Amino acid sequence: GSSPFAFAPLASVCGRPALPQLAKMVCHILDFSLLQEWLGTCGEYLKCVQKPFSKMAFKDMWKCHDTNLQDWFQTWSVVQFLWAVIVNIVVAVILCVSGDVPSGIYCLVVGSVSAWFWAHIGWFAVVKKEGCCCLFIFCVSKAPLVLLIVGVWFIIWAALLILNSLSYIAAHSLGFIVTVCYATYAVTLIYMGMIMVKMWMQKSGEPQLGDTSAVVIGKASS
Repeated sequence: GSSPFAFAPLASVCGRPALPQLAKMVCHILDFSLLQEWLGTCGEYLKCVQKPFSKMAFKDMWKCHDTNLQDWFQTWSVVQFLWAVIVNIVVAVILCVSGDVPSGIYCLVVGSVSAWFWAHIGWFAVVKKEGCCCLFIFCVSKAPLVLLIVGVWFIIWAALLILNSLSYIAAHSLGFIVTVCYATYAVTLIYMGMIMVKMWMQKSGEPQLGDTSAVVIGKASS
């Protein structure tokens, strides 16, 4: 069926123009059609990965923007995934060099797959649903407050990542390389968090949990 991410219906009253439409927040619980929709975007996100700067040039992604925020977010989402793969490769090489080949292979495979999984979900949640989702288990869309919460969490996550990475310096002779990799990876999270906060700021005049709300539990979106 059609997507449930609809807008609250408004009409002209006594000949007056209709007011701007406000978003309708939808909470999905075990909505398998949402899972199918996410899986259906795998090809689209793969194309984004293949052409990471199709929406925004490399030199422009570092600048602060007030428009085209979704394109800006998509660019950093793809860069975040690609850099995560590079970090996993570096860590895997260090582990293999130190003699722990199984852990190195595990880190490379599992880390890279996890990076794709979360990057794709994050892109789908922000670019496609303007909210935060975790597959079909639970998803909130069209709620500006969610953008603020997740954006702030990304920035905090980046700070914690930098702090935790410092332990690698003392743990291994090549640990400083891992620390540098994780610290630079944190930059991608900071930018993504900042963009989500800017998205929220542009919607600060709207109801933070949507004009109206609906719940979809274990059935196809309608």
